Amino acid sequence: MKLKMKISNPFKFDDGMSRKRRFKDIFRNASTLIFSLLTLVTLIYIIVYIFANGSSTLSWQFITSDYQEVSTSLYSRSDLNFDDRTFDFNEDGGEISEKWGVQLVDGENNLGEHVVYFLEVADNSYFNELVIGSNTATETYNNYDGQYISNLSLRVDEQIITLSSRDSASDIVNYLDQSNEIMFMEICTVGGGIRGSLLTTIYLILITLIIAIPLGVCAAIYLALYAKKNKFTMILRSLIDMTSAIPSIIFGFIGALVFIPFMNAVSGSNGGSILSGALTLTIMLISTIVKTTEESIIALPKGYMDSSLALGASRTETVFKIILPNALPGIITSIILSIGRIIGESAALVFAIGVSIQDNISLTGSSTSLAVHIWSLLKLENPNYDAACAISIIILCIVLVLCLLTKIISYRFNKKFKRS
Repeated sequence: MKLKMKISNPFKFDDGMSRKRRFKDIFRNASTLIFSLLTLVTLIYIIVYIFANGSSTLSWQFITSDYQEVSTSLYSRSDLNFDDRTFDFNEDGGEISEKWGVQLVDGENNLGEHVVYFLEVADNSYFNELVIGSNTATETYNNYDGQYISNLSLRVDEQIITLSSRDSASDIVNYLDQSNEIMFMEICTVGGGIRGSLLTTIYLILITLIIAIPLGVCAAIYLALYAKKNKFTMILRSLIDMTSAIPSIIFGFIGALVFIPFMNAVSGSNGGSILSGALTLTIMLISTIVKTTEESIIALPKGYMDSSLALGASRTETVFKIILPNALPGIITSIILSIGRIIGESAALVFAIGVSIQDNISLTGSSTSLAVHIWSLLKLENPNYDAACAISIIILCIVLVLCLLTKIISYRFNKKFKRS
């Protein structure tokens, strides 16, 4: 009697199992696609929103002007007499006062508020005879470029007319043509700019990298090439990994408790400073530089080290002439990541450097970076979203340029070493 045994094929599934697996695959693929699209749509929406709201505010004047306005008080001289003068203007548009010889135009300041600018002041304008301080002063004023009228008090017949930056250029010109005396006029430079915050960010980048790169690269060389596998190096690597995971606000506390008192004692400053902020950012970024550089060194073929030593080079010569040049793309990547972290950091710098927006920048003085400047604008009673979006555009453009530079430099080095 012959027994027939049916051996099942483990790679063959019945129809029910096939449908079940097919459903799982479809569900996984659909979930991946849906969440990827949601992420992409959200990212596109954020970028479009930032550019739509910030592009109107972003200008060269916004980048280069001070945040604080500087005002000047002007008066008509007590002996001012009007004579028959004709005024020539080179600019088109605006409202012209034929009596005073000034051309005004409506506009907005860097904060998006309505102001009336001086478009042109004629060479023989009576505005060039206004004096600073009081109507009996002798020092005249003639630098109206880029300034606007903040407050204006005029004598019209026996009435005192008070105007401000909220009034239109046509209204101000209309009352000027009726008046014979400027009792008081306050003019202001355009504030709301980010020059100080931009300079502070540049200082933070330079000082932080000057300190962090040598420390991070040397630590990576030690861990990758010299350190033995023991408990000490294992604990050291664990501490580096833990440092990467610490919230940035904790580093801010360290900066406030350690680096601010240290810098105050060394430099005699008071409160947070750019230097205390740079030291805080240094301890934040060393872990990134160490890990990225170490991985770049470990990824190199072991034959580089062995071949160099076999040819008679010392270990130090091998490290600096063979290993580091070949690991340079990874080091540059860590530098670019660090710069991006510095530009975008705000929580730590709020404590370590302060939130006071300054125009006169000092390494031992308090100031704000671009990211903290955004935070300061959004915590106002009336948040200035347009200016915050304009600064965000600058940050995004800087990060984009840094990413492109990383790709270009890495490509150049890879191409160079492949040829050699």
